[in-house]
Amino acid sequence: MKKQIISLGALLFAVAVNAQMNFEQISDTLRVQQIEDINMHKTGNPNTARPISSKSNLSIMENPQPISIVTHEIIEQQQAKQLSDVLQNVNGLYITSSRGNSQDTFGGRGFILGNDNIFKNGTRVNSGVFPEVSGLERVEVLKGANAMLYGNTAAGGIVNMITKKPRFNFGGSIGLNGGSWNSYKPTVDFYGPLSDKIAFRLNGAYEYADSFRDVVTSSKYYFNPSFLVNLGEKSQLIVEADYLKNDFTPDFGLGSITNKDLSYSLNDSVGRNVFFGTDWQYQNVQQASTNITFNHQFNTNWTFNAVASYQNYTKDYFSAEKIQWEFATPTETRLSWKRPFNKTYNEQNFGSGQININGEINTGKINHKLLFGTDADYNQADAYAYTLGATNNVLYLDDPSTWEDIAMPTSTLSSKNRINTRRIGVFAQDYISITKQFKVIAGLRWSYIENMATINTAFETGAKKLLDNSATSDQAFSPKAGLVYMPNDNLSVFATYTNSFSANTGQDVSGNSLKPSLIDQFEVGMKHNFWNNAVALNLSVYQIENRNFYQTAEFKADGTPNVDSNIKDFAGKMRSQGVELDITGNPYPNLSIIAGASYNHSVYLDTPEDFGYVENQRLVRTPATTANASVFYTFNNYVKGLKLGASVYFVGDRIAGWNDTKATNQTRNGITRMFDVDDYVTAAVSLGYEFKKFSVMGKVGNLFDTVNYNVHENYSVNPITPRNYYVTVTYKL
Repeated sequence: MKKQIISLGALLFAVAVNAQMNFEQISDTLRVQQIEDINMHKTGNPNTARPISSKSNLSIMENPQPISIVTHEIIEQQQAKQLSDVLQNVNGLYITSSRGNSQDTFGGRGFILGNDNIFKNGTRVNSGVFPEVSGLERVEVLKGANAMLYGNTAAGGIVNMITKKPRFNFGGSIGLNGGSWNSYKPTVDFYGPLSDKIAFRLNGAYEYADSFRDVVTSSKYYFNPSFLVNLGEKSQLIVEADYLKNDFTPDFGLGSITNKDLSYSLNDSVGRNVFFGTDWQYQNVQQASTNITFNHQFNTNWTFNAVASYQNYTKDYFSAEKIQWEFATPTETRLSWKRPFNKTYNEQNFGSGQININGEINTGKINHKLLFGTDADYNQADAYAYTLGATNNVLYLDDPSTWEDIAMPTSTLSSKNRINTRRIGVFAQDYISITKQFKVIAGLRWSYIENMATINTAFETGAKKLLDNSATSDQAFSPKAGLVYMPNDNLSVFATYTNSFSANTGQDVSGNSLKPSLIDQFEVGMKHNFWNNAVALNLSVYQIENRNFYQTAEFKADGTPNVDSNIKDFAGKMRSQGVELDITGNPYPNLSIIAGASYNHSVYLDTPEDFGYVENQRLVRTPATTANASVFYTFNNYVKGLKLGASVYFVGDRIAGWNDTKATNQTRNGITRMFDVDDYVTAAVSLGYEFKKFSVMGKVGNLFDTVNYNVHENYSVNPITPRNYYVTVTYKL
């Protein structure tokens, strides 16, 4: 009841503020960095936008790189509930795992997108949360390698979530979403002027939901105030803060089966609702952040942008872990699972700063669009470990009476590992218009990353020490070069080369720090606007090669078997090849479309003969194909205000588990460590109606009740969401 009262209070507060706001609409006095790209929202064509994520003043048409933008209109039309729902609109991105159904990990072009690839308002954020999407203005995705701009990132791409910004005209909305599994979510969003130079915005949301999975529940609180201050005609300050609290039940799903021949298979013998955890397990996450952005326009050609941010992240976790059904002995006839438990506490404090300077000059008849930048960050990560009391807990798959709850084990704080990381980078880029049609882009970045020695604290003895060989440091130059041919404003053909690096943790068998992985990317593509510039058709073909790949060593230096995942050895190369096609826009004023398709083939190459990965075997958790299509239509005649929508999402077949090594092929007598997961299609339909300031939108997700699974790398298996129903009622202030 307390939660409902808080939610209702927030809504009433929004209404009260609306009643008191009497400021006249005031235009923004500064256009250093457009809060919204008006053309994009009018036409739906993203090629006309200048994405913040590119850090430059280049439009998507000028930029020799695939860039996708998902606007808040699309997010609202699809009634997206998670970031994964939003990214379904970006072809080539996919979920690689959903650990405990409590943290989505995304992939692109064969690479996993971790903490270094997820950004909010241009600064890195911890990816161990489910971001609140109701406060997003848009999501920008820069596909492929982005080391020149962002330093140490995986080559699959970066995801940048842009939050809604203050405005000098009053407006906003209050809404309520509800639906399947006792889900309800009130939201508030209102903005307006506080004076002729100061504007504000406030976003807030509360969400509670049960699940189609027994026992599983979640609750989320989100609060996002922001202020915009025009410091004069040429300077602007934006101050943002947000707080997210998310409590939910970790859920490792149905689990997989280790067969008697040591092969693996899905556990599809029980219903999608069956929960094998405990009633008490939990994961409580809190994340607070603040961003300060300063924009200054020196003149019509030169602008200055500076961003400073601070984030605090905590995760309190106590749960049963991955579910792996197996036969206890070769003669056993019943599949069993010894339910393991794990308790951890993690805290991360992260500070960063960046400066970007954009300018334009001419040398004779040649035009230069210049970008200079520098960035630095410091991260302090604390990981607490606990010693748990013994449990006697064995579940049998064929005996539901053994699935019952068990008392929470005792826990004692045992140790803490603190890892301090710092990074710094400096970069420059020049976009050269040799002629009106031919352009050249060239950029170079120097990056330095240092993981300081891990500080281990043993609480039982009070001893504190530095872990041996835990300190690493790497530096690298990351170049970027490309050609762009633009015969007219509606056609762009490009070719690029980028080189990036990815730091490797651990050490080799001799105790030496590992060299960073060097990654080369070659890409060609085309961007075309048609239908009176209302629709964008973009095509790209790429090859990415990791020339310095490491994997866990099979043997130590003395020849004994190695069980330490931090001891690694050179493992050869990894190559990713693919093609991506997308189409976005408004071919007619009331019709919007967003669609795409991708193909990727990622394999290991030139691996060591004794222990390397099996060559030309497709990487696990990487679908060969993905596709998406969404169509929305709004009636202006007949039933004015009526909205219809439909979406389709396809994920190709995947390989779950672990890629085979040449050594495991021998030790397992050719039995693979992998198993197949079928492709699947989900569809959604929506129906809405707008009347004056009110709107009602209904949605049916997974229309045909498709059954499929997300499989984590450790064989945890989580069913995708069954058919679901949601309704959103919104009042525009």
